[in-house]
Amino acid sequence: MRFEKDMVIFIPEKIFEEMKSCVDSASPNEACGLLFGVLNQIKNPEIENDFFYHYHIKKFECIESDQKSTVSFLINNIETLHEIIEEKRKEDSSSKNLNLLSIFHSHPGSAYPSGFDENHMRYLDKFSKLPNNYVSKTFKNQIWTIMNANNFDLNGFIYLQDEFLQIEVKILDED
Repeated sequence: MRFEKDMVIFIPEKIFEEMKSCVDSASPNEACGLLFGVLNQIKNPEIENDFFYHYHIKKFECIESDQKSTVSFLINNIETLHEIIEEKRKEDSSSKNLNLLSIFHSHPGSAYPSGFDENHMRYLDKFSKLPNNYVSKTFKNQIWTIMNANNFDLNGFIYLQDEFLQIEVKILDED
């Protein structure tokens, strides 16, 4: 898997602690949640027509998995999911609305995608191409943040242009 250095997800320490708490609450099963924020596209001054993508996380929503399992998570209720996404978008008091930037979940022993995760990333990419499908378009090209439930290591991944990429995750001391 290639490491994509032009993409970085920034997570404030406070939200990182919320994610760890979510994992502890779900233990021994996988935890899951959604990360909301703002995506900034920054022009690369050294290369023409090249950009850096900075994902700034502002809110986290821990979601109880519909499937209690140590090896997978599932969010079945699409209506509830849609309500959570819309609620978080409207909560932002700044001029920019928050967008869903990452699907979060934990693994019992690693912070890397399983075969199940990779299949779902591919599926969401293909499913998003269906016309008039709001939910599927919301999940296209999402960062998947995966936390090791044993030591709280956190990694980020994205499925982009038929390739799995690892991206940098930076935990910030302040918001």
